[in-house]
Amino acid sequence: MGENAKVRFGKYIESLRKERGKSLRETAKAIKVSPQFLSEVEKGRKSTLTTERIEKLANFLLLSPEEYHDLTALSAKAREGNDVLMPQDCADFAVNDFVVEACRLSKETGAGEAEWKILLDELRARKEL
Repeated sequence: MGENAKVRFGKYIESLRKERGKSLRETAKAIKVSPQFLSEVEKGRKSTLTTERIEKLANFLLLSPEEYHDLTALSAKAREGNDVLMPQDCADFAVNDFVVEACRLSKETGAGEAEWKILLDELRARKEL
């Protein structure tokens, strides 16, 4: 995770921002952080942005769905270990592309406990075979 992931996340933000001709100051203002803080993120000195700020950034820069998903994936990799609460035995599995896609589709479609229960019941049935 460490520095390389933070640097990749920051450089990705910087490249998206510059591709769209946005200054550091106006981008920072749009996501409600100081220009200094955003600069630190872009340089990889700060781990990441909150989910709310990532969404503000995506809206401000008019990111495509693919760019948004890339940004959130890089953000997750840049987070320091104590930023995300996840049981250790699930942490590696949780970044699997299929698991991430399932979580995003669940959020986008408003899937709730009933849908997740169906999935869990199917997986438990397979385990018992």
